[in-house]
Amino acid sequence: MKKVLIASLFLVLLLGLTSVGAQQSPQTAAPVFEGKTTLQRPVNYREWVFVGSSLGLSYAANPPAQGQTTGMGQMYHNVYIKPESYREFAKTGKFPEGTVLAMEMASADTKREPGLQGSYEKEFVGLEVSVKDSSRFEGGWAYFNFSDGMGSSYKAKAEPFPASAGCVSCHKQNAETDNVFTQFYPVLRAAKAH
Repeated sequence: MKKVLIASLFLVLLLGLTSVGAQQSPQTAAPVFEGKTTLQRPVNYREWVFVGSSLGLSYAANPPAQGQTTGMGQMYHNVYIKPESYREFAKTGKFPEGTVLAMEMASADTKREPGLQGSYEKEFVGLEVSVKDSSRFEGGWAYFNFSDGMGSSYKAKAEPFPASAGCVSCHKQNAETDNVFTQFYPVLRAAKAH
């Protein structure tokens, strides 16, 4: 009887560990869609490969002058790529189907005091995601906004921006590699060079 009880406890423990592993697998899985085009917010994107950050970088027709801000001010844009997509890009120089990039925006603030000056990230203010899936989206890529107003409260799912949206045409016209701004991310440039 004691052996049966120990074996049962071991089985329950083993099933529990398997369940935990299954819950964590979405961080390495393909993008998750609800229906044809509704993307569920990626899981654990802050644990992906960090490819770079920019501050106030824009292709806007009339950008503010250096040092000036508009509306909510300049923002940091932190970009992450799924590890599997990064490895494939490093190996082939191409972004595979299922590539997901997450861009999280943070407000910028400055410190000006003796011994400590400069800009830093203050608060998260938005999350946008791009997905490469030629079977779902004309042109191969779609762009999603998970921001829910201002702040780090993000929506659980999002619809893609329309094909006529500015971000879609901007990526097509200005991105160096397959709709991705690799020209701004030294991590991707270095990976592609190998």
